[in-house]
Amino acid sequence: MATLFFASANDRLYLMKKSSRMGKYRNIAFHIIACVIFMATPIIFPTHPPEEKDFLLSVPTRRDFIANLMMLCIFYANYYYLIEKFFIKKKYFLYGIIILSGLALISIVPSLITGRNPLHNAPRMPHIVSHETAEDFGFLGNFWNQISHHIYLYAVIIVFSILMQVQNRIRKIENEKLYAELAHLKMQIHPHFLFNTLNSIYALSIKKDERAAETVIKLSDFMRYLLQDSYQNEVSLEKEIEYISNYIDLQRSRLRDTVDLTYDTSGNFEGKKIAPLLLFTFIENAFKYGVNPDEESVIRIQIETLGKEVILKVFNRIVTSVNIESTNIGIQNTKERLELFYQNKHSLAIDNAQDTFSVVLKITLI
Repeated sequence: MATLFFASANDRLYLMKKSSRMGKYRNIAFHIIACVIFMATPIIFPTHPPEEKDFLLSVPTRRDFIANLMMLCIFYANYYYLIEKFFIKKKYFLYGIIILSGLALISIVPSLITGRNPLHNAPRMPHIVSHETAEDFGFLGNFWNQISHHIYLYAVIIVFSILMQVQNRIRKIENEKLYAELAHLKMQIHPHFLFNTLNSIYALSIKKDERAAETVIKLSDFMRYLLQDSYQNEVSLEKEIEYISNYIDLQRSRLRDTVDLTYDTSGNFEGKKIAPLLLFTFIENAFKYGVNPDEESVIRIQIETLGKEVILKVFNRIVTSVNIESTNIGIQNTKERLELFYQNKHSLAIDNAQDTFSVVLKITLI
């Protein structure tokens, strides 16, 4: 069962990597579009009537453009540096001072750059704060008229950047957890099979059988694929079949004539890609639950391709075995993987009779 859980973790990690690669340029495009829209807000949502003369070149519009540009700089500084340096490390006081300093800058600097002191007789904007309200507060009312929308936007970008960084950290932790899970599971894969195969190699060596060297090479290729090649996003179908063939040859060398085993392949496997370890889980189950030296053991395995479709047929007699887990977890795991990778592009028929177990899997490769 270790291989099944290894595959599941590997699949989730693969999907994260694939999603990350596919989303790289999409994220860049998203940021560019978002920045353009944000910079255009003084035009889309003007803080003074657009029918005014020289609306696009007016002082309020230029002031808003400068304020938005400063807020974008603060957003990325907060997202890439300040949150990690202060907020995550719970240096809330320093973080608060920096954020409030940024608020002071975007409240005052844009007006100063455009030639107006926001603290002295700034023009009122009665559509935001009423004339009477502004009169009640004097120059403070006028100042609030000018920068209130900046404060709202500033609060939004600070909260948004924190939420984005928290989401990224959660994703990073999940990735690290998966890497740790894979590293742990690698050491548990096929322990009984490996020990038995090594015993078979030892027996062949004692007899000075020429097949000993060949078996060592097959075992080496088997482990290389399992621990190295299967980390790839996809593998060639040809390599997957070679991996399966090595596994079956190793089983043959171990089981000798105690199992009635047939294994056939047909079709063209070149130029096709498939998710790693997907076909293998059914074949592994056949050997795990269909082999007993004291009973008649029968295993039939057939793999063929028809155009873009790969077809796997596995049949085995169900034999009595001790200390064996149910297949339900492994079968369910494989079904989930098929739905994940080949939704609406596969069919799976399982016949679990009283003394036989058979699988017919058809996958349309992308």
